[in-house]
Amino acid sequence: MKTVNNRKLLPIAVILLGCVAVFWWSVSLALQIALATVLIVVLLVLTLQVANKMDEAQPPPKTLETLLELAKDREVSRIHDEIAESLKQIAAKQDPIFRRLALQKLQGVADQCQRLANDTIEFSSTEAWRIVYEELLRSPGLHLYRSVSYVESAHYWQDGPGQQSTRLNLELHDNREISIERTAIIADHLWPDLSVFPVEPIHAWLEEQHRHGIWIRLVRESKIRDEADLLADFGIYGSRAVGIQIADPAGRTLRFQLSFDFDKVLRAEAIWNRLAVYAISYRELLDQKH
Repeated sequence: MKTVNNRKLLPIAVILLGCVAVFWWSVSLALQIALATVLIVVLLVLTLQVANKMDEAQPPPKTLETLLELAKDREVSRIHDEIAESLKQIAAKQDPIFRRLALQKLQGVADQCQRLANDTIEFSSTEAWRIVYEELLRSPGLHLYRSVSYVESAHYWQDGPGQQSTRLNLELHDNREISIERTAIIADHLWPDLSVFPVEPIHAWLEEQHRHGIWIRLVRESKIRDEADLLADFGIYGSRAVGIQIADPAGRTLRFQLSFDFDKVLRAEAIWNRLAVYAISYRELLDQKH
C-alpha cells in the first residue's frame, strides 16, 4: 500500500512558518490579512493532496467488498490467496514471450472460473466424468434419473466406461435405490424403417435394460430432425443437475458438461417432455413383434 511521504511536506511547512515569522510583525494589518488568506489557501491545497494520497492507499471499495465476501469461506479464501500470490510473481516477469504465453493460459483459467461461477463444470476425461456420474447417482436424496441417449454409432456405450455405466444403472435400479428412465434417439442407419428394433449391439443394450425394469423409449432421428434442439445427449439427476455429453459422429466422447443451474435443469426437462411426443416405448415394440 502507498503511504504519504511526510519528508516531502516538511520543507514546505518550514518555508511557510519562516514567511509568517519574518513578515507578520513588519507589515500592515491589510498585508497580514492577505498573508493569512494565502496561508489558509496553501494549507487547504496541501490537505486535499494528503487526503487524495490516503484514498489511493486504500483498496477500492469493490476489492474490499470482494475480500470481505471471500473471507466468509475459508477454503475459497485460501485458494484466492494462492492465486493472488502466483499472479504477483507472474506480473514481475518481463520476458515478452513468457508474458504472452502466460496471459493466454491465464485467460483460459479466467474463462474456466466464469463457467464455474455459472454452476457448470466441464470434464475432458471420460474416467473423471464416470467417477462424478456414479457419485451423483448414489448421492442421498436422488430418486429419479432420466437419460436421453443420442445414438449415432453402433459403438455407443459399448466401450469399457460405457459398459460400467450400464452395470451401475442396472445395479441401482435392481436395488430400488433409484428409478431410471431412458429415451434413446436412434440414427436412421441404425434403425431401418422395416426393422422393429435397432441393429445390434444397440438392440441388445436396450433389451437388457428393459428386462431389468428400466423404462425405455425410442425415437428415430429423422422424426425430430426439424427440431434440432431435441438432438441432444444428457442426463437429468432429479432436480439437482443436468449432465450433457458431447460426442463425435463415431460415438467417441469429446467432453462432458455438468450444470447445477436450475434453469438448465428445467430446459432439459422441457426437451425430455417434447421427446415423449415422438417416442415409442420398447414395450410397444415388443407387442408389434408378437
